[in-house]
Amino acid sequence: MINILLKGINSKIEAIEAKRIYFVNFLALICFVTSIVMIVPYIVYDLHILAWVCMIFSPLYIFCFYLNTIEYYTPAKISLFVCISLNIFLLSIVLGSRVNMSVFYLPLIVILFLLYDRNHGTAFLASIVLFAIISVVGFVINNFKVDSLIHFSEEEIFFINTVFNGVSLLGTVFLSYVFVISSETALKSLSDKNKSLLNERDELYESTILLNKNAKEQEDLNELKTKLLSIISHDVRQPVNNLLSFSEIMIKSKMSEEEMHMLGGKLKESSIHVYQMLDNLLTWSYSQMNGLYPKAIAFALKGEIENEIKSAAYSIEGKKISITTNIQEDHEICFDVVMFEIVFRNILNNAIKFSPIGSNIRIYSAKENKKILLYICDEGIGISKELKEKLFLNDLSKSRYGTQNEKGAGIGLLLCKQLMDANNSIIEVKNNQLKGSTFVLAFPV
Repeated sequence: MINILLKGINSKIEAIEAKRIYFVNFLALICFVTSIVMIVPYIVYDLHILAWVCMIFSPLYIFCFYLNTIEYYTPAKISLFVCISLNIFLLSIVLGSRVNMSVFYLPLIVILFLLYDRNHGTAFLASIVLFAIISVVGFVINNFKVDSLIHFSEEEIFFINTVFNGVSLLGTVFLSYVFVISSETALKSLSDKNKSLLNERDELYESTILLNKNAKEQEDLNELKTKLLSIISHDVRQPVNNLLSFSEIMIKSKMSEEEMHMLGGKLKESSIHVYQMLDNLLTWSYSQMNGLYPKAIAFALKGEIENEIKSAAYSIEGKKISITTNIQEDHEICFDVVMFEIVFRNILNNAIKFSPIGSNIRIYSAKENKKILLYICDEGIGISKELKEKLFLNDLSKSRYGTQNEKGAGIGLLLCKQLMDANNSIIEVKNNQLKGSTFVLAFPV
């Protein structure tokens, strides 16, 4: 099985590209196997249209695998992403608006970033356009009544949506895990091929350079693998287990509407927690492997901050926290918009997490010395001197529980520091005089 996944990797391939070839082979085969396996139960339960979808796409996945093994790497990546996207798109049309297919957009965007790097600019852009089109169509289907081509009862619809949510989250974790553990296998394959090549060469200098390069890459990738596996093992497993437990209870138990609403709230809270953790995890891991290349533009702070506060409304309302903002209309900064959203979201979530119920969070801006300063002040548990010294360092031990036992992965502020540095900006933290802490973000005008 390992030899099948290693097809297409030769001695001239760099380590990071070998990982992607391995990942494409694995993803194409798992999609093919899943499609084949699902044909029989679909036929048995008279879901023939779904069986046809599987029969159409299963040979296409094998074709993507074939392209990758004969070293047509870019066409293989594009074909695979298009097949998966169209598969999700067809299922959205077949199942209609009552089944929420948008939960698969997160693993789809994860696949997108794992398939390409900056050397595949055109393919990446084309895939982004395809993803945007499918997202728009999915939005229309989800927000307007589109009847399913298959009749389902309310209980079946609820079950399908619950299963799809769990599969989406578990699939995202699993894909990230496969991409990380592929390091050892892909590098071992490269090492074996390089050894046979080095035996045929007489020049010691060139062979030494190549071995040193591979050793350094392997060391860096193994270190990254250890950190990511540690985070996934300790901080993602428990909330995913909670999701599975909630789903089992909903499926097997007869509950009142009030109990269903309560469990639904817990399911949403756990989903938001896992999503935010994975968002940080994937952004950080991508930056470690490919570097950060911000696209800074000028934009007004107020609109972006208001949007992020709206997105965090569920957590804010859950702890009865009030948000006071005073952002000047004319305060504009030059920053990568997506990176700013990640930075502000992490700091706001930390403020919410460490604030007691019924407290207040103040957010305001000021202009000093040709810089725009953004202040986020909470009334929470504050930060000790010892913790403050390693707050922005790559140290997982700094992770703490919130006022309602909320748990983080310990990389949020490290990621914020990296994103701020990449955009020539500064992040600082201060303890308030009475209680809580204040984060200060300094941006170039």
